[in-house]
Amino acid sequence: MDNIRVKDGFPGQIMHAIPVPLLKEAAMNTLVHDLYASMTGWFPPARHHYISRSKGLDAHILIYCVGGVGWFEIEGKHGMLNPNEALLIPRKTPHSYGADTKNPWSIHWAHFAGEASTYYVNTLPPYEFSINVSPNIKKPVVALFEDCYRCFESGYTQKNILLCSQALRHLLALLFFGNQSFSPGIPRRSHKSFDETIEYMRQHIDGSLTLDDMSKHAGLSSTRFTTSFKKNTGFSPVEYYIRLRIQTACRLFDTTALNVAEVAIQIGYDDPCYFSRIFKKVMNIPPSAYSRNSPL
Repeated sequence: MDNIRVKDGFPGQIMHAIPVPLLKEAAMNTLVHDLYASMTGWFPPARHHYISRSKGLDAHILIYCVGGVGWFEIEGKHGMLNPNEALLIPRKTPHSYGADTKNPWSIHWAHFAGEASTYYVNTLPPYEFSINVSPNIKKPVVALFEDCYRCFESGYTQKNILLCSQALRHLLALLFFGNQSFSPGIPRRSHKSFDETIEYMRQHIDGSLTLDDMSKHAGLSSTRFTTSFKKNTGFSPVEYYIRLRIQTACRLFDTTALNVAEVAIQIGYDDPCYFSRIFKKVMNIPPSAYSRNSPL
């Protein structure tokens, strides 16, 4: 039997549970249907906080610890949750979690569902449930959690459910794709940030870099660099570099009066015809047509 215990609430806590009929009505909206929060809130030092669900919930659970310590057990895996760490529990997964008895956690949290919700859960490595949160995004993550639950201070309305849905979407995007301490699909122990390598590409947007140059800059063999980079970004290093160059070409078309041949030279393509083929492959439109539709 499930054991759910929260001793008399917590001083200063905030908790909103969206009424199911309102949530079902709101979910008919395209902007809400794919992703929405069913419950959300804030528990300051949550002494005696303890939850156990033998069958899980029909929603995913996101918990972000900002102070103190908590623990969790999910599918037989036991772990601790420390400040600047988030916990993601998949729907219908047996779990237990609670606050440390001596140093209870303070947590922002949300239960969420929708057709797009499982996508985020699937970005975690198998049997991994916690996410390290980079210090530089701590404040915006907290602010987005606050946006999620504070929008209901004026009531449970369709508009406020929509506002919460969009804040939640931004929050998850930041945690999973704007978080330097986490790479989708790569265990955090082996995570390597390629921000410096991408900046190196930007500094050599003229096409002068080779795969060997990039690998040496990253301090990896070409094979390992290519594999890790693609897992991190979704593109091979060469593909990513080409896209950066085409992105620069688009910016030149948007902000200057340069013609196709001149833009091609700016980003290292001596043959305008070859540049045009690459541009169309990436943008699905010839550079001449893109240039005609640019603001200038």
